[in-house]
Amino acid sequence: MLLVVHFSHLGVWVETYPTRRYGKSVVGLQDAWRILHQTLYNCTDGKNDKNRDVIVAFPDVEPFVIQTPGLYARTSKNYSTLALENYVVKDASNDAYEQPHIWYDTVAVIHALELFLEYGDEVSDSSTFRYDLVDLTRQALAKYANQIFLKIIQGYKSNNINQVTTLCDRFLNLVNDLDMLLASHEGFLLGPWLESAKGLARDHEQEIQYEWNARTQITMWFDNTNTKASLLRDYANKYWSGLLRDYYRPRAAIYFKHLISSLKKNEPFALEEWRREWISLTNNWQSDRKVFATTATGDALNISRTLYIKYLRNTDALGLDGMDSFGKPASL
Repeated sequence: MLLVVHFSHLGVWVETYPTRRYGKSVVGLQDAWRILHQTLYNCTDGKNDKNRDVIVAFPDVEPFVIQTPGLYARTSKNYSTLALENYVVKDASNDAYEQPHIWYDTVAVIHALELFLEYGDEVSDSSTFRYDLVDLTRQALAKYANQIFLKIIQGYKSNNINQVTTLCDRFLNLVNDLDMLLASHEGFLLGPWLESAKGLARDHEQEIQYEWNARTQITMWFDNTNTKASLLRDYANKYWSGLLRDYYRPRAAIYFKHLISSLKKNEPFALEEWRREWISLTNNWQSDRKVFATTATGDALNISRTLYIKYLRNTDALGLDGMDSFGKPASL
């Protein structure tokens, strides 16, 4: 009986939640949370790995393994699809790739973000509002980045080097912009994680070890070879400012470099070289001592508005409409 009573009051709880969280009643934000309750916070399909987005869990596979529905593999190359399939099978250590899971209508969530941006000035002094705004913007942009990545792979399969080059640049720029967004709230910073680890050390040698441990835990555990990544990697999926700019973006850039090189040289994707460079990047990053910010910079509301206009207001600008449930949301 208590369980039934609890769920009967869920609607009331959702209605009053934004007022409790932000310290002020704003009708537009209540509308936004109704949407979020029915979308982002209503996953009932029982699937796991909900945040395996491309940015934070980059696929370690040959591009032809990645499914791009409705597009046939290109045949204009001197090497055949059959040869590429054989090429993949020979190295089956990491040949599985699942599309990032999506369980909600992305257009509805973007509309919730629009409401956050439209009514945000009324509660912009609330740290909890700014946290939710950054998190919601990050969520929408991460799913958008997944679609850009699929279009990159489509372009590769179609031997369209212009599309691949253009969209690779857009993906990398988006990662930079996401890092800037995350930097605007202290809840999304890499620095505090590393500094807290170092703060536990009793001497300099231990400080180096603890920082290495903290860096390793959020990237790749240290049981890799030069060309075979550890299976314990990317499970933390941290969208933290500093981590995106200094690790996730360079990793994606390496993969894209080999995609473009494959097209230019008319050769198969250099899977082993990609792995070698990615693992080297990872090991070097883990041993680095670069200090990252522990305080937020920038205005979260203004940054979110800018990125909404740049990426989400017209998501079909580069032919991304019609992919999953991304579409063209209404303007503010």
